Amino acid sequence: MKRILCTLQLVTFMFFSCFATLNAKELSMVTVDWAPFYGSEMPDNGVITVIVKAAFQRSSIDSSVKFIPWKRALKEVENGISDVLMGAYYTNERNRTYLYSDPIYDIRVGLVALKSLGLEHYTKLQDLIPYTIGVSRGWANSEEFDQADYLNKKGATNQILNVRKLFKKRIDMISISFDVFRYEVAAMSTHTLDEIVFIQPPLQVSAIHLMISRQNPDKEKIIDAFNLGLAAIKQDGTYDKILKEYGF
Repeated sequence: MKRILCTLQLVTFMFFSCFATLNAKELSMVTVDWAPFYGSEMPDNGVITVIVKAAFQRSSIDSSVKFIPWKRALKEVENGISDVLMGAYYTNERNRTYLYSDPIYDIRVGLVALKSLGLEHYTKLQDLIPYTIGVSRGWANSEEFDQADYLNKKGATNQILNVRKLFKKRIDMISISFDVFRYEVAAMSTHTLDEIVFIQPPLQVSAIHLMISRQNPDKEKIIDAFNLGLAAIKQDGTYDKILKEYGF
């Protein structure tokens, strides 16, 4: 038993010693404002920021985040101006430029309707033909849904407008991140979640990750440090505690 313990201690020491060069500086992260997940005006910069910083801290690494336009964030990380991009979906195109972390959180995008509509489930998209569906212009939902020209989709310039149109019964349902919808309703004083239903199944469930430029010489060390810390806070319950604390 003593021999096994010594071996584990040695492995742990060797693992963390490879992060020594990272511990000496604060990692710089960039992303865009995206409530309720993260943002410059949110408490502690949002729940995902808290999770990411906690994961890095488990590997004894400090990190900071700044909020800038999305395209600029991508370029800053690609060119090495900033170390990490926080909160990105996986795509094959991005994977050629960036190295991804393990998934941080799953974003569920789906359809939301008033309970009075009487619809809670659908089997195939064709089941939705009779309904008027509010969508946000320029936003991705799922490839199948976005290409479904046979559906009666009504575009709006932003998601808040669609939420208001739904409660005014100008449309039957809207496509939106379930967490974003909860956040917007919580900010209202005239409506509650008791009035609505999250139609199942979601249109898409997509994980968000950290991304680091493949040109960054410390890319593997940074990703390994984060992944190790993330696994640790999930295992000991810290991850779930943070989500609960911030209303997720």
